[in-house]
Amino acid sequence: MSFINYSWSFADRIRTNTAVRFVLVLAFCLHLMGCSDKVTLPSKQQLTRFGEAGPLIPPIAMDRLQSARMHEAPLPGEVLEITMPSILLVVTTDEPSAAKTDAPYLSRVSETGTITLPAVGEIEVAGKTLAQIESAIIDAYYPKLTPTRPSVFVRLAEEQGLVQPLFTVMGLVNNPGNFPYPSSVRYNIMQALGFAGGLDITKDPRFATVYRMTESGDILSATFAVVNQENASLTNALAMVVKPGDIVVVEHTPRTRTKEFLDRVLRVNFGTYWTVDAPWDD
Repeated sequence: MSFINYSWSFADRIRTNTAVRFVLVLAFCLHLMGCSDKVTLPSKQQLTRFGEAGPLIPPIAMDRLQSARMHEAPLPGEVLEITMPSILLVVTTDEPSAAKTDAPYLSRVSETGTITLPAVGEIEVAGKTLAQIESAIIDAYYPKLTPTRPSVFVRLAEEQGLVQPLFTVMGLVNNPGNFPYPSSVRYNIMQALGFAGGLDITKDPRFATVYRMTESGDILSATFAVVNQENASLTNALAMVVKPGDIVVVEHTPRTRTKEFLDRVLRVNFGTYWTVDAPWDD
């Protein structure tokens, strides 16, 4: 009987010692959580230099690109999107009211530099700018097939399929990935994090680093506070524009790694290493 009592007492002491060690480790981790993230924020001069640095991939202004192509001849294989009155597509001059409706028509430039139009057939477009092609289409229909000069607009249809530049968000966010950056908008750092589903609240990150390539090929980086704190404000994160090609990384700090460790221990091993009455058993 005494042997049994001794065995139970020995097991209780092991359990108590394990619980005490766990409490000490937990207290140490909680102390670390209160420590600094050990992050150095950029000075005003560094922020200015970073903001002036060019993007890795320059934004594509589609309107400017289209305007430039107006002065160039389309190449064989390119597709022209021709917007003109729908009456020209059905080739009926008995219904002038139909000419009020514009409809798109696609025609690919052949190897010989021609396109094919309804009723008209092939017309030469080799060496012609888009504006000159518009005039050639109008002349092909007026006055032979339509009593009034039609309104015609020509563009390169395949320009709509150009890949937009991207920016990337990685690290302690809910949905990291690459995101399109239209040329008509400007995103700041907080908006970029919003595209990635926001910060991972279980690890409670407070800073994000933006990596940017300059025109000379150098890589610059700057760290921004993305949560308001006593010694740091998210003002700079709201003011700094994310540029196409930027990589926004919410990186680990000593504090976030401690929170990650505690989350794993408490969630996975709480029942294994801890019983409520263990520290107080005799």
